[in-house]
Amino acid sequence: MNYHTDTLTLDASEGLVEAEAIFAIDAAWSSHRNARGYRSIDWISSCELESWTFDGRKQTRATAVALIGEAEVERQENLAMYSWRETASQDEADEYADYRHGMAAE
Repeated sequence: MNYHTDTLTLDASEGLVEAEAIFAIDAAWSSHRNARGYRSIDWISSCELESWTFDGRKQTRATAVALIGEAEVERQENLAMYSWRETASQDEADEYADYRHGMAAE
């Protein structure tokens, strides 16, 4: 499971609210790295809002659905998935490079 921090936007009675949210992404990575250390993402099976924070309190997906509806939560989950995918391979390659550098230093 991969986790991605992004924003959940709610159009509430007090106005537009942008809350920090954590999305759980189920993705399969290739088992081989290319010459630059990258592994590619083979597929993503799901992206689901795990939690979000409002007024300092952790909230659930069910609360978001109650406030903005299932379709809007799913739309924002898709946006988070695309956002994560744009940087996931590079982030993973950076982590691998840090690991290799640490191993070489030992």
